[in-house]
Amino acid sequence: MSRATSDGPALAAWPEEPETPKGDGGRRGNGRRDGGTDRARRPRRQRTTVNAAKPRFTWREYAGYRELFVNLTLRELRSKYKRSVIGWGWSMINPLANMAIYTIVFSMLFRIHPPLGVPSNLNSYALMYLCGMLPWTLWQSSIMESMGALLGNQNLIQKTYFPRELIPGATVASKLVSHIIEMSLLITVIVAVGNWRALIFIPLVIVTIAIVVVFATGMSLIFSLGNVFYRDIMHFANILFFIWMFLTPVTYPWYLVGGGLNGSDQLSAPRVVHLLGHAFSLGTLFKVNPMTDAVLAFQTFIYDGSLPSSNHMASYYPLSTAGVQGPLTHSALPALISWGDYGYLVVWAFAIFVIGLWLFRKYEARLPEEL
Repeated sequence: MSRATSDGPALAAWPEEPETPKGDGGRRGNGRRDGGTDRARRPRRQRTTVNAAKPRFTWREYAGYRELFVNLTLRELRSKYKRSVIGWGWSMINPLANMAIYTIVFSMLFRIHPPLGVPSNLNSYALMYLCGMLPWTLWQSSIMESMGALLGNQNLIQKTYFPRELIPGATVASKLVSHIIEMSLLITVIVAVGNWRALIFIPLVIVTIAIVVVFATGMSLIFSLGNVFYRDIMHFANILFFIWMFLTPVTYPWYLVGGGLNGSDQLSAPRVVHLLGHAFSLGTLFKVNPMTDAVLAFQTFIYDGSLPSSNHMASYYPLSTAGVQGPLTHSALPALISWGDYGYLVVWAFAIFVIGLWLFRKYEARLPEEL
């Protein structure tokens, strides 16, 4: 027996327990009473049978559930700021508050010079921070909030047929909507302060956002599935992403780690660490983290107004304090990101997505029982 639902076009309900005919005193056809143990086991036996017969969804079949995906995304967006006076204003208040705190700590207390954008000539810690923090927030918040998405949709998962991947995917989609609004405002501010070159790189910004979304979706599938089986993952993730953020150049300029041009029009040498008797560039170690390349890509496109370099070194003409091009001699400085680094980010994003989707499909049949 099936029930029609309003969540999507093809949501079949779980099989219901057949009703006992009236007047038989709760007895079965063989004359025995239906014991409490049998009644308790019957729903679990039915659910296991349904899950065993559940088909593998293909990419074309996902299109049949787009209405359900849209409804899940809209529900996430509506519930986020429900009964809030400021509403969507919080999507900008939170990053602005973080920006103010880190600006005071790093720029005023520690007196760290913000990087000098080449060729934009921007010299603002706040704008540098937002260029890195907004994509980081999109990635981190998508993963963190998707971990509770399956638990929050327990009734829907246990009663209906649909690709359960849509639930963490809808969480990522809702974060993407907020991110587009925030990024649009940031680009508007950067153009208003004089870096009109950021408009040229909007197509690359959109492509990079899509790559980060693919990366976030793969991580969300892995963490949301793992949180169903091991609830400790939710608590472990808070520590993991806190450490991960400081291993990514979000709150501090990249030249402190990998070298480059600082806000005083001076070159800073890359830092070197010694491990097991060998010297390693700290920037190289930080580049193992793919989110480092994601953050630096946004800072390159929006803050610097330039393309990634062909290698890890870039040529530049010294800038005077008035922002006028200096003499026709040039120097070399470590590039924020190269096309090879960008490709490294793309490989990581799609590899994690494939692994996450494979793991989710492998274990999603057990979700109704584990929930």
